Amino acid sequence: MSYRSVLRTHWLPVLGEVRLVDLTTEMVAAHLDHLRKQPSSRYAGQRGNGVAPNAAQVLRSCLNAAVRGKVGGLTEFTFPVAPKHTRVRPEDLDGDVASPAEVIAMTEAMPEHLRIAVPLAAWCAMRLGEVLGLQRRDLEHLGDPTRAVLHIRRQWNVKAGEVTAPKCHSARSIAIPSFLLPQLQEHLATFVGPDPAAPVLAVQPHRTTRVSQTRFDVAWRAAREAAGRPQFRFHNLRHTGLTAYAQQGATLAELLNRGGHTDVAVALRYQHATLERDRALTDRLARAVGEPAD
Repeated sequence: MSYRSVLRTHWLPVLGEVRLVDLTTEMVAAHLDHLRKQPSSRYAGQRGNGVAPNAAQVLRSCLNAAVRGKVGGLTEFTFPVAPKHTRVRPEDLDGDVASPAEVIAMTEAMPEHLRIAVPLAAWCAMRLGEVLGLQRRDLEHLGDPTRAVLHIRRQWNVKAGEVTAPKCHSARSIAIPSFLLPQLQEHLATFVGPDPAAPVLAVQPHRTTRVSQTRFDVAWRAAREAAGRPQFRFHNLRHTGLTAYAQQGATLAELLNRGGHTDVAVALRYQHATLERDRALTDRLARAVGEPAD
C-alpha cells in the first residue's frame, strides 16, 4: 500500500508515460535530484525533506522486479546512486532525549487510559505502532519483578489499517523495569478488557476497541505541550529509553535485542551515550586526582 502511494505521488506524474525500455538512469537521477531539493513540508528552511530516499527505494524495487520478470522488455537497468536518508528535524528543537522528570510530566498530562503508553515507549523502547498493537496476553508475570516480561509480537500498521507483524525481525521479548509493574497492573485492571486479546490501549468504557492512532496523536500533542516539550516526538521516548539503557553498559547485542534493531549502525548510536558517559566520568576523575605531585 505504501509502495503504491509513493509511486502515485512521486513517480507516475513525471515518468508514468515513459516505456520501461526507454527509461534511463539520467531520467531517474534528475527526478531524484528534483525531489531532494523540495522544501520540507513540516520544517521550513530545512535542506532535506526525507522524500527522495523513500522514492528511490520504491522505484529500485519495482525496476528490479521488472528486470527479473523481463517486464516490458526490460532486461537490465543501472540505478543511480540513491540519496541517503537525512535528518530533517531542526537541530535547535527540544532535543532527542527527555529527562525522567519530563517523561513523568508527559505521562501525567495524558488521558488516564492512555498514560501507560508513555513509560512503555520510553522504558521498554517501543515504537508507537508496537504500543498500539499490544494486547493483554503480551504482558506476563507482572506480579514478579524477576520474571515480568513484555512480548512485542505485533504492531498497528496505520497505512494498512490493521494489526500486522512487527517490522522485519523486530519481534522480541524484553524484561520490564520493576518500577513500571504497579502502573501496568493498575492499567490492566482499570482500562483493559479481560480477554487475552484485548487491546492495552482501548477506547473507554467498553475496553474492547483499540484506540486509533489519530485519537492518540491528539492526546500526545496536548500532553507534550503541557509538559513544556511542544516539539518532542513520541518516537523520541524510545530514543530516551535506549540511551539510558546504553548508559548502564549494555552491549551492542543487548541494544539490538531490546530495540528490535537489525541495523548495527542504528544501535551504535546508543553506545555513543556510553562513551560520552565514560568520557564525562573520566574528566571528573582527572579533576579529582589531578597531576601527581613531583
